[in-house]
Amino acid sequence: MYLARNLKYLRMRNREMQKDIADLLSVSKQTVSAYENGECEPGIEKLILLAEHFGMTLDDLILRDLESLAPLLIRNFRFLQKKYEMSDREMAILMGIKRSNLKQCLSLGIENFISCPECRTRITEYFGLQAGDMCLKDLSKEM
Repeated sequence: MYLARNLKYLRMRNREMQKDIADLLSVSKQTVSAYENGECEPGIEKLILLAEHFGMTLDDLILRDLESLAPLLIRNFRFLQKKYEMSDREMAILMGIKRSNLKQCLSLGIENFISCPECRTRITEYFGLQAGDMCLKDLSKEM
């Protein structure tokens, strides 16, 4: 199971602090730290809150190694850009970022921008995707 690893990865990807997750779950920061270190696990109610917060299923949160799927996010972004013949400028506008920031994130790792909840929502809504599709499915095989 990957809950501890995924919780830490998703929290960091969303640029959240342990205190943010603690507030969401109504637990202490130390409890979130214990979750991330695999010392204990949250109950089902808290797992549901986490899955909803991160926009994924319980299975994905617990059973998949989400960190290893990050390169899929970049491939899916490029696939959508090519399929819909969108320039970097058009994709940057869609994401609500500057074109120079898009070029920078493409060279350094786009997951930092796509993981931003606002960017993720814009992309999924524009392309008619479900939450989590960008990082959990190979869109080139499904579209």
